[in-house]
Amino acid sequence: MDTEKNLHASIPHSVLAEAQKIAAAQHVSLDEFTYAAMKHYIDELGWKNFYSYGQQQAEKLGIQEEDVDRLIHEYREEARAGQYSDIDRQ
Repeated sequence: MDTEKNLHASIPHSVLAEAQKIAAAQHVSLDEFTYAAMKHYIDELGWKNFYSYGQQQAEKLGIQEEDVDRLIHEYREEARAGQYSDIDRQ
């Protein structure tokens, strides 16, 4: 279980004022807003890293964007035909 920790950060007055306005408009505390903003940033970074990894793998395999629909269709057809075990589908 996560424990909470107080945080001290230097934030420009203009950014803080905007964050306070948004928090008030959303009917949440500044703490809740800050947590949500940090969580969103972390999640976005995770998706960017995931996407970057996918791009790197596609480049290694020589897969182009226009190949994706065809490859998905081929895989699904082969899976329906029973060419993949349960382990392959995971």
